[in-house]
Amino acid sequence: MPSIRRAPVLAGIAVGMLGLAASPAAAAQNRTLVLDATDPLAAKALQICYDVHQLSSWPHYNNDCRISYTPSSYQTAPGPEHQVGDRVLNYASTTVTHTLAWSDTVTSSDSFEVGSSVKSAVWGVAEAAVTAKYTKTWTRSSTVSQTNSLPVPACNVAWFGRAAEMGTATGDLRLDFEAGTKIRSGTKKLYRHVVINNSTFSAPTGRNDLIIARSRAMTPEERTACAS
Repeated sequence: MPSIRRAPVLAGIAVGMLGLAASPAAAAQNRTLVLDATDPLAAKALQICYDVHQLSSWPHYNNDCRISYTPSSYQTAPGPEHQVGDRVLNYASTTVTHTLAWSDTVTSSDSFEVGSSVKSAVWGVAEAAVTAKYTKTWTRSSTVSQTNSLPVPACNVAWFGRAAEMGTATGDLRLDFEAGTKIRSGTKKLYRHVVINNSTFSAPTGRNDLIIARSRAMTPEERTACAS
């Protein structure tokens, strides 16, 4: 993540119930705050960590925060099926095969509601960790364009459904604040480390997609022009 130089002290940054403290009295403390990825404080902790890192250039070099990811599982499975391309209506009395061109884009998802800059930084850490442990690579956004033959039965509506293969990693995100700063949760305890359990990242693999020809009988309204 890039660094920028600013003069204000870090104690001025605070989000919700989480805040930062730069205190010599707390320097010896080394507590770890454990959160679940579904906890709103997890996203706020990530934002604070990112902001601290942005302020970590000299003379605040001892106030940095680093993000690491330890994946505990990685699995692939078809994502939700969704329609691609147009629907085709066959008003003839026999099956007709159409040539249908379509294009579809599938993007990534994760456990956190954070800004685009923070999301990009966190995803970079997750991608590197998963690749190193499982020799798997993701594509944050995958666009596929194809032309396929679609058989449409008489008096039916047909379309293609696509279920893109998604790779999903689950594990723990760890935020490590350096000696100059601590995370404060509530009003009492200071924490130098934050662990976010069940941090999930899902992205298209670009492989093994399912393309399914679907059809249904026309509704009475659609059948008005259909051959009897």
